[in-house]
Amino acid sequence: MIHPRSNEQLVFRQCAFPVSAFDWLKEYQRDIERLSGERLNNNQVLARILAEHRQSNVERGERNEQSESQAQR
Repeated sequence: MIHPRSNEQLVFRQCAFPVSAFDWLKEYQRDIERLSGERLNNNQVLARILAEHRQSNVERGERNEQSESQAQR
């Protein structure tokens, strides 16, 4: 996962979200703060969500490869 204080270069873009998506972002941000005490801004929360999503896709791909490998035996 990308650490919130990463030295990775930042890209600045203006974007708009539906209110329902923004509400969910803020709810997730509050959950993180409540569970870990870690305070993240909106950008850090979105980066975390994207990193978690990417990691879950990698893990899903690995599981699929293992399943395919076992099926071929």
